[in-house]
Amino acid sequence: MEFKRDSVISLYLAGKPQVAIVRALQHLNVNKSFVSRTIARYRDTGSVARRQGSGRKKTATSAEMVRKVKKRLDRNPRRSGRKMARELNISQYSIRQILKNELGVKPLKFQKVQELTPQQKENRLKRAKELLRLAESGELPNLVFSDEKTFVVQQFVNKQNDRVYLPKRSAENVHLRLATRTQAPAMVMVWAAITADGRSPLVLIDRGIRINAEYYRENILEGVLKPWARKHFGRRPWTFQQDSAPSHSARATQEWLQNEVPRFISSAQWPPKSPDTNPLDYCVWSILESKVGTKKYQSVDHLKQALRREWAKIPQSNIRAACDGFIGRLKAIIRAKGDQFEQI
Repeated sequence: MEFKRDSVISLYLAGKPQVAIVRALQHLNVNKSFVSRTIARYRDTGSVARRQGSGRKKTATSAEMVRKVKKRLDRNPRRSGRKMARELNISQYSIRQILKNELGVKPLKFQKVQELTPQQKENRLKRAKELLRLAESGELPNLVFSDEKTFVVQQFVNKQNDRVYLPKRSAENVHLRLATRTQAPAMVMVWAAITADGRSPLVLIDRGIRINAEYYRENILEGVLKPWARKHFGRRPWTFQQDSAPSHSARATQEWLQNEVPRFISSAQWPPKSPDTNPLDYCVWSILESKVGTKKYQSVDHLKQALRREWAKIPQSNIRAACDGFIGRLKAIIRAKGDQFEQI
């Protein structure tokens, strides 16, 4: 732009009329209005630089409006941008400009996390340090992570992200926009184990079955984990992980693991209240839920079929990436001194 203005003034000082200047600078897309404004600015100021205070004055994003928005956010940082725009009689676009460009803030989502007591934070820190030491020294080879999760027959809806694209809202398409709910829907408990290069079969447990220590040992550890691990690892060493659920931490369960598993992380070693360190919790279950939860199922059997089908479809590269994140999350706990940490 400066080059265009300088070219106009050069020709003007050479005595060229405005029409001739426009014709001479056609290759720069210079029009008559631009030439006239540039010459007028040069006559007034002796320069082609923008004059102080030129341009459209700020209205909605003025300093006074920025101050009002900041005052509202200081009182309540959860205040809605739409509501502030309505209260201040400005557009939502102006509010976004003020928040982003003037105040340098952005909307951040709430995260659901486990509540931690000071003692739990201390234990998380201590155990994370020990697990990190064991992992980095090679004492936890081929980690196998395990966990349980409940799935229901009704459709899962993410209010923030789930959308259906239709021409408009109408009575004819209302069935496409609703996800119905029932009291006490049919459900199934799922147990699974994963490692960087494999996954166990799913164990599907019907509602009403009490998962005590005996059931856990006989039907899951002995019935599924042991034969799968023997086939998958062969003679390779491997390390089993589980959380501290009552059936997991029971003395009989810990003794079974001591006798039947090459290595395992005991209930006294695993950090308390720490789903943020289990790849199934912080990644893999979400993948499975996003695939299975898109529809409502007619029965538990249909849900089970979908779970088995989608479990087999999860790319192993995703599971490996989730398992590889374990070390980084231990380090994050340590940096946070046992407290919650920002998701990595």
